[in-house]
Amino acid sequence: MVKHMRKSIKFRHRVIALCLPGFAGFILFFIYPAIKSFYYSLMDNTHTKRFIFLDNYKRVLTNKYFQLALTNTALFSLIGVTLILTLSLAIAFSLIKAKGKNGLIKRSFILPMLLPTAGVIAAWHYFFNNDYYFNLMKTSGFLAALPIYLLYIWKNTGINIIIITAAASGIPQEIYEAASLDGAGGLTVFRKVTIPCIRPAIFFAGVLSLVNSLKIFKESYLFFGSSYPPDSVYTLQYYMNNHFLKLNYPILASAMVVFTTLISVIIILLYIIENKISRDIY
Repeated sequence: MVKHMRKSIKFRHRVIALCLPGFAGFILFFIYPAIKSFYYSLMDNTHTKRFIFLDNYKRVLTNKYFQLALTNTALFSLIGVTLILTLSLAIAFSLIKAKGKNGLIKRSFILPMLLPTAGVIAAWHYFFNNDYYFNLMKTSGFLAALPIYLLYIWKNTGINIIIITAAASGIPQEIYEAASLDGAGGLTVFRKVTIPCIRPAIFFAGVLSLVNSLKIFKESYLFFGSSYPPDSVYTLQYYMNNHFLKLNYPILASAMVVFTTLISVIIILLYIIENKISRDIY
């Protein structure tokens, strides 16, 4: 008994020793900057450090450029995530049907995530950078954002395909056989069996796609080569980056807090909805 307790204590110490560096890094590089940013968001500037409480938040929320950036970010995430999940599902089930022939194809879909961003943008400039396109782009919001939508879908579809394919391949064949014996057709099986079984994977792919849609700023910035792209492409990342370049830290911090709060609320709501659906089904 004593020997067993000593082993248990040693194991706990090893776990703590392994987790401590990661936990310390999380505190140092995530928690502390978040607290510091909130602190700066309550000041008029970083020199006088005079507290003005929520005035910066009022300035941010009533600023027309912040409202434009928030609208564009929400629109891009909504459309982009919907398109990428639909495309990922279609390709994933096409690959599952082509058994034994999809290894190389799956690897080709994951390749865009491994390519250097600067090299990818140089290639995309070759296809999109012409006078006709850029003149047309200035008069059409959709055409201005089209390359960024395509780039986002092209780059991030692969990981979703891997996630969905892995989940769908793990569904026991007996479930499909039972559904077939009950007379269920292909579409019914897909809606009533396949989708409920892989819904956690779809949810995870959706959250991952949402996060990736908020990380497309680097590609967009390199593609347009400016801190002030066309209005339809001006997202929250541009807004915060421009205030960072102007050393306007209180406004930057306030925008960051608002942005982080909105994303956190959205993800928490998605998790609540997902858990509620799971309880209703199971």
